[in-house]
Amino acid sequence: MTNKNILIIGGYGFIGSALVEKYYKENNITIIDNSDYSTSSLGLRNIDISKINIHHGDATDKDFILSIGDNFDYIVNAAAILGIKKVAEKSIQTIQTNISTSNNSLELAKKQKHLLKYLSFSTSEVYGIKTYNSKECDEAVIGPPNEARWCYAASKILIDHLAFAYHREYNIPITIIRPFNIFGEYRLGSNAINTFVSKMLSNEPVYIDGDGSQVRTWCYIKDFIAGIDSALTSNYINEIFNIGNPFNKITIYELAVLIKSLIGSKSEIIVSHSSVPDVKFRTVDIKKATDKLNYIPNYSLYEGLANFIEWRKSI
Repeated sequence: MTNKNILIIGGYGFIGSALVEKYYKENNITIIDNSDYSTSSLGLRNIDISKINIHHGDATDKDFILSIGDNFDYIVNAAAILGIKKVAEKSIQTIQTNISTSNNSLELAKKQKHLLKYLSFSTSEVYGIKTYNSKECDEAVIGPPNEARWCYAASKILIDHLAFAYHREYNIPITIIRPFNIFGEYRLGSNAINTFVSKMLSNEPVYIDGDGSQVRTWCYIKDFIAGIDSALTSNYINEIFNIGNPFNKITIYELAVLIKSLIGSKSEIIVSHSSVPDVKFRTVDIKKATDKLNYIPNYSLYEGLANFIEWRKSI
């Protein structure tokens, strides 16, 4: 992709900044974000931001969003509140922010003169408590509303419906991506890999929620971005794609053991047997992305973890 006008909402974040890094040298990039640049994922990357048009503001502010412009070829909405703990503690903010940001960005998409694609990020959590090789056409069955962790998935299901509604009523060319456990350099926060690596580099004890038998398939960020690029530049519109790596399947306990081995850590791994609501299986089916986008992940879990650990040591 070259010489395109690309708007990335949430461009300071993990995925947004990875897309900025991929495209900024040969395209015209505009970012909307309200985070602190100096402590963001984008701020940690070695990027010449003088070439990027940055609007510091809140994507929930409709007037602000609609003032950004009408000449974008691509709009990528990578802004959201996420993280199990944060979502549980700030459920109202999670629901309102995620939906408002999506609604405003879709309204902006309506104004564009020659929009090629609007890309929205959904979540693997929409497949519910047992996400075993779920396909894009499977029914969305999330956990009960009295469990706060599911409000994020609920907001994303509504956003998926909203995007398709804008296609039906305003002919917006949409694509929806459902990420499955993405990890890698410049990811901040407290997901399992970040927490394990951080603790084990300091030889601190590592606590595992539940019994450690929860299964995940981990996808390295470079594979994920390759999948996003294929989705953006393909001729397919109004589609949902699972993007992940089915080959990197591992239990949470096995993941902790692997990271400990790679680091050579002395950390004790403690299985808490807590009763925190969790997904027992989350594995990805990428057949649709492979068939239509030629998406095939290349990085093994070992390679991705080794790269992430080396980066984590450097910061």
